[in-house]
Amino acid sequence: MTRGFVMVAVVVILIGDVAFSEENIPNLKDPTMIAAGHDLFLGKQCAHCHGADGRGGINLTRRVLDPKGVFQSIADGREKSGLRMPAWRGVLSDDEIWQATAYVLSISQQSK
Repeated sequence: MTRGFVMVAVVVILIGDVAFSEENIPNLKDPTMIAAGHDLFLGKQCAHCHGADGRGGINLTRRVLDPKGVFQSIADGREKSGLRMPAWRGVLSDDEIWQATAYVLSISQQSK
């Protein structure tokens, strides 16, 4: 290391087109953000598969979820056991995806 320089390591995880670090994850417990996410959840027909309260066929309430994983699933879609969730990147802004993430986390086991 050169004298006078301090080396700082910053860990950033790249998922899709978004770089995650603790600095760019919004406050996912903000009631305004959760309410906006709930509106998106209902407006974008997420309730069709997840139920109006998240307890539907693909139940979100019984899961312990990771914020980055939820964001990625909403942004890039997901397929598991023949079920496919569409990708919302390009339809929703990153801010809206974080709002939806905040709502999903608010109803998951993580918030209990």
